[in-house]
Amino acid sequence: MPTTLITGANRGIGLALVREFQSKGHTVIATARDLAAAKDLKATGAELHTLDVSDAASIKALAEALKGRPIDFLINNAGLGDRADISRLDYDRFEEILRVNTIAPIRVLDALTPNLAAGNEKIAAALSSQLGSIENTDMGFGLAYRVSKAGLNMGLRTTAHTLSAKGITLLALHPGWVKTDMGGDGAPVEPADSAAGLYKVIIGAGPSKELRFYDFEGKTLPW
Repeated sequence: MPTTLITGANRGIGLALVREFQSKGHTVIATARDLAAAKDLKATGAELHTLDVSDAASIKALAEALKGRPIDFLINNAGLGDRADISRLDYDRFEEILRVNTIAPIRVLDALTPNLAAGNEKIAAALSSQLGSIENTDMGFGLAYRVSKAGLNMGLRTTAHTLSAKGITLLALHPGWVKTDMGGDGAPVEPADSAAGLYKVIIGAGPSKELRFYDFEGKTLPW
């Protein structure tokens, strides 16, 4: 039975991913900042750990708690959104978004590399966004969010060359425009549909030394 770790799993896409991977027979380790408030996550029966991805000490504590435990699939899902353009940009918020969306997934990946290397599948996926595509950027909204996801993609693409020596494969994934707190009620994709698509992409990816950038339907996205 494969083991999958999912961050930011208390609601939205993260919670849907927990349910999807469990339904396919995976042992799921799920994290959230406030487990006391994560009633829906608790109801899944997943193994739960507290994790604040913006806190280096919290990431270190998780790695210590899981020391020596093989992980087959790691999904860095936790993230923050923002739609402001440069005229409305809050720079403190910008820094927070970079910490959570760009630095944190790399730090979690680094901390759990020994676990992935000990697993059978050795796949680490991070939820990126098509809004992080430089080639496709033709609007001014979401400046901080776009920068954070473009930075994440670069971080993962660089890291892929190092971790491939350990047999670890990295994926950057766009979940679609999903009906969540971040995506809004007008989004066309339900969390369960996004999670089902992401599951197929992650499971079917196979090993690679290069980072691949896919959407939840398996389409390759431009950098």
